[in-house]
Amino acid sequence: MAKATPGGSIEMLKHLHEYLDEHFQTLHAHRQALQPAAPVFALEHDLSQNDLDLLSTTVRGAVTEGFNIRHRTWWLPFVVYAAEIGYLYTGDEYWPLFSQETSGWERGPQWKIYDNRRHIKQWFERFAAEYGGIEPRGAFASNFSIIAWPITHAIMPADLQRQMAQLLYEARAILTSSMLNDPHKLGSCLAARTGGYSDRFQKFCSNQILLGHIAAALLSGDDEGSPYLVQSTLARLVDALSKEHESRDWLDQAINSAHTVRSAGFLPTNTSSRKERQGQYTSTAAHPRLLLQQEGGGWRPCLELPDLTTLQAENDQISEELRRLRPKIEGRRQPLPRGNLLYPGRVLLTAWPRPGTPIIQLEQGSRHVNELIAERCAITKGPWWLFRKQPGGLAVEIKGGLVRPGHEYCLVGRTGISPPALPWISPSIVHADEVNAFDVKVPQTLNDVEITQLAATGLSVVSNVSIHPVGVLPASWDGDGSAEWMAGDPALLAVTSTHVTERCSVRVDGGSPLPLEWPKGSQSLIFALEGLSVGTHEVHVALLSGDAGSFASGSLAATIRDPHSILEDHTKGSGIRLYATPARPKLTEIWDGRASLSADGPAGTKAELTVVLRDDAGKELMHLRHTISFPFTDSAWTKLAAQEFRTGKGKLHSVYSVAESCEVSVSRSGVGFASLVCERGFYPLRWVPTKQRKDRHTVRLIDRTGRNETQVLLYSVENPLVGEQRDAWKPVDVPVGGGMLRAVSDNATAAIILPPDPNWLRQRAGTQPTIRCTGTPLPEALKLIRNYHHWQDADLSADPFSHHQRQLVLDAITTALASLMAGSRWADLERRRGRLSAHRRPDTLDEMQQLVGDSQAQRDVARCIATHLWQWSKSLSALREGLGEAIAPITASTGIGNPRDAADFLLLLASRPGSLDGMDSTELNRMLKCVLVSPVLIRAARFAILGIEDLHEGSERSTMIGGFQ
Repeated sequence: MAKATPGGSIEMLKHLHEYLDEHFQTLHAHRQALQPAAPVFALEHDLSQNDLDLLSTTVRGAVTEGFNIRHRTWWLPFVVYAAEIGYLYTGDEYWPLFSQETSGWERGPQWKIYDNRRHIKQWFERFAAEYGGIEPRGAFASNFSIIAWPITHAIMPADLQRQMAQLLYEARAILTSSMLNDPHKLGSCLAARTGGYSDRFQKFCSNQILLGHIAAALLSGDDEGSPYLVQSTLARLVDALSKEHESRDWLDQAINSAHTVRSAGFLPTNTSSRKERQGQYTSTAAHPRLLLQQEGGGWRPCLELPDLTTLQAENDQISEELRRLRPKIEGRRQPLPRGNLLYPGRVLLTAWPRPGTPIIQLEQGSRHVNELIAERCAITKGPWWLFRKQPGGLAVEIKGGLVRPGHEYCLVGRTGISPPALPWISPSIVHADEVNAFDVKVPQTLNDVEITQLAATGLSVVSNVSIHPVGVLPASWDGDGSAEWMAGDPALLAVTSTHVTERCSVRVDGGSPLPLEWPKGSQSLIFALEGLSVGTHEVHVALLSGDAGSFASGSLAATIRDPHSILEDHTKGSGIRLYATPARPKLTEIWDGRASLSADGPAGTKAELTVVLRDDAGKELMHLRHTISFPFTDSAWTKLAAQEFRTGKGKLHSVYSVAESCEVSVSRSGVGFASLVCERGFYPLRWVPTKQRKDRHTVRLIDRTGRNETQVLLYSVENPLVGEQRDAWKPVDVPVGGGMLRAVSDNATAAIILPPDPNWLRQRAGTQPTIRCTGTPLPEALKLIRNYHHWQDADLSADPFSHHQRQLVLDAITTALASLMAGSRWADLERRRGRLSAHRRPDTLDEMQQLVGDSQAQRDVARCIATHLWQWSKSLSALREGLGEAIAPITASTGIGNPRDAADFLLLLASRPGSLDGMDSTELNRMLKCVLVSPVLIRAARFAILGIEDLHEGSERSTMIGGFQ
């Protein structure tokens, strides 16, 4: 290729453009011929290192010369250059890296800089249209509209390659030939396994088409080549992975597994029936399961929560809502903690699930997500449920309704219907309404009449043939008709018959029968299921007589589970378990108290809790150790976090601003080890501190959205509801009194609480925020709820005083909202309390009790609250239950609804109103109108909250009301 000459950038750009045009046209034609067609990447330029250096020099020269329309005519070199920058990208900021490599790129006014960036996106879009270039998709594309293009066309930035190798290694057991031949299917499967990886890698993998093509190419090995990547690019990726021994080893093992899958045979079951089943494996594998547990002389219903990891891969919104919202379980009155559905486990039910009601929903979840969960998480409809008794006081549901002679079961049915009138079926006790339970002791032999009576209830008897697992124990076996294996484990089955048998046939998913010779003189035949894909498969066995006629048959549901890594796996089998609420919290949530941790272990045992902050390169910034005792509760964590994170006594705040992750671990020699990594997360918008200038602190906005429409508003602590416009492109000076900066661009938001100047804080101690409500009550109430949420949801800066300033604003907004809705006399009480600090505040319990209401019913409510305040202060559940009972006599006349639900709503309104911001708007408006018409409701709730605060002088206030989020 020609050499660059001074001032010859136009000619060289044209030459490079024409060369690349021919190359990419040829590559596009080859990719279109594949089934399915495959995309082209700009990084597949196939240039030698010398030619690539020439391209880079030419592009930089064009930028130096002014980057005018003559240069922009020959645009392909710029696309390749931007993709090469994307390959070097490490997750910090793309454009500063681009500018560092390209002198003069961001020279000139703001609009000029934005135009330069926009040209890059337009050229990549043109590349996609003309050469079949891959298009960014998923969360990364929606949040980073411009830089998603060069980073996607970089195939795999260097800092993500190690995680890719690990992902392929961990997924090697679930690979099938159909996956390896279909990158779309492979990408979907791999994306479902990324829950434990970094936030940026998860966003990268949300483009499942990109992920699938990269994985398919890497699994072919660099020696064999791949139709999905040109050889030079594939070799480049493999070479980069080989620089680290562990990554190379992971990739080698994954490639070997792929080679084995390609060469292995499989049962001849490639029918349309099987293909349909494979397409449905996610739904069948995700259903929860009903259990019965012995308790108090009877049976308590339980629900085994499903593993929803695969469901999260289908939609980014699902993963986010599962993490931050509380699950509502049908048959259980109180929601589970936030993020609990990310931990497969078991929960007790207080009532039997109602027919036609989804078994699992998310509180305040979007309609689409809840509909998808309802579809994928369903239980047996009834009216009868059969459970096989197991040792240890547990009974497992047998969904097929099969009973075996000589076994014991529990039969649960809706009230109003009777079981078969058989002497070996007797009444039992179940701790749930609307159902009855019966003990079933099946005799060794049954006559035709008994079999007919059982069939009328939907039960059938299996006696001639049985199918059950043998050898390596499966991951799950219900004892009758349903077994689960982890992918990669041998699935061995035994067929047992009480009749003389010569042959049998095995059919998987309705495919062609595979004949097997029966061992002479034996009652059992053992065979292996090999190559089954992840999902649920029906294995049907027919016993054959000498004339090939079938005289008996049986079936088994064989589920192959994806052995993906989840947080629960890290603690199973260990003496220590570490839990987080919400599940998989961000660093910012851990830092400012929006997330809590707890740990279980042998009661009374001491262990070491370690907190480590790391930067973006994984370098350790700070390492702290504490001795704790089990059980280590949420409240114990709250106290520890407040000491280390949000006060000047802790050391972590000195490095928090540059930290990208926090690892919390709990260990005890001889007992176990558990750890949790919390990342800051990879967001379109982020506030970062800059150097102090002229005794003033400043912060700047990292804007990765690629849009020139980001709006920045600065809210002061003195006037927290009024925002002042700021320039998104320039650093912002921190006000002396602190405040909140909030940046919004389309659906992306970043907010940070700014600390006050210490001198200002000393001089203005006791100054209260000013909040004015001048409009009609309902819109003003909604405005206060929304602003509370904005302040509560904002990240805290490293300075410990930012927490103080935020709490000051939140208290002021809550007081203003209560004053707005509770009436003038109560508002006067709120104002007087707000002017005084806790230690100077007079005892106002009697006055609050008198102000709750004037009628006899309202005075009775106030008396009940005053009587039980100390009892309710012991726990959040006691407060909820107690307030619900206290207001029950007056709720019917207010129209607010069920007393318990009303109590939950009112406590949030009176203590953490921002938590209501995500509530369905119609329902929120209805309940707020009820409170405005009957202000006794908010006065009662506020009396309970403030009364408990006065009793404890505020010492337990944050812990108590924190449970409402």
